[in-house]
Amino acid sequence: MKIPPMLERIANSGFDPLKLRDKTACVFGVGGLGSIVAEMLVRVGIGSLVLVDRDVVGPENLNRLGYTAEDIGKPKVTALSNKLKEIAKALGDEFSVEITEYQVDVIAWDELAGVVKDCDILFTCFDNLEARLEVNYMAVKFNKPLIDAGTSYNGLRGRVIVVIPHVTPCLGCYFDSEALYDSGNEETIDAPCNASLPTTMAIVASFQVDQGLRLLLGKENIFARININLDDDISITRFSDLKPRKDCKYCGVRNE
Repeated sequence: MKIPPMLERIANSGFDPLKLRDKTACVFGVGGLGSIVAEMLVRVGIGSLVLVDRDVVGPENLNRLGYTAEDIGKPKVTALSNKLKEIAKALGDEFSVEITEYQVDVIAWDELAGVVKDCDILFTCFDNLEARLEVNYMAVKFNKPLIDAGTSYNGLRGRVIVVIPHVTPCLGCYFDSEALYDSGNEETIDAPCNASLPTTMAIVASFQVDQGLRLLLGKENIFARININLDDDISITRFSDLKPRKDCKYCGVRNE
């Protein structure tokens, strides 16, 4: 099958669009991070994309890269889906991207298990810990890789967590109230969306998608956690040797 011109240079970088064409990814939360993650996935040729978010676009969201003034009042998933479908037209019919959208709150969502089971990889981009842990529970239950990301209260720091169930720590290993891994500032987890810088969002989203693509394509250099600091000195800290907590109520040995 001929690779469309839009994807030729991606193929030359060693990321095979033909392998991504048969993959399904779900992006939970399509705000400042998730809208960028979703667009990157379309631009590398993901075959099927699911968008999940409960909110509508407001004026405060227009500093994000995914939305314009014309989107105000629309569900975020609808506004983003429309944009992504326009981008995907350049792929042609054979590489067309199937996009499914759900304007829902994942908490107690009846269809969440089915959506997770049908995906090859999950990306969580929430600013809400409860929603993160809800998807994390399903990821562990159905043995699906999950790439989580968040940014700090001041918008100058971020982190990416790669959850490979029973191999790397799940989100519960870090953020369950009983214990926290000491691997960086945990301010990123449940802070209100007080600051949102498109620069930080783009950098964090890039690491998030990079780790997801490496998992989908069986590549190396996958890290359990990546901390990004743009606040003082610019620094990237990677953690590759973190292990799941045996007493984690989501992924611990008692739940295997």
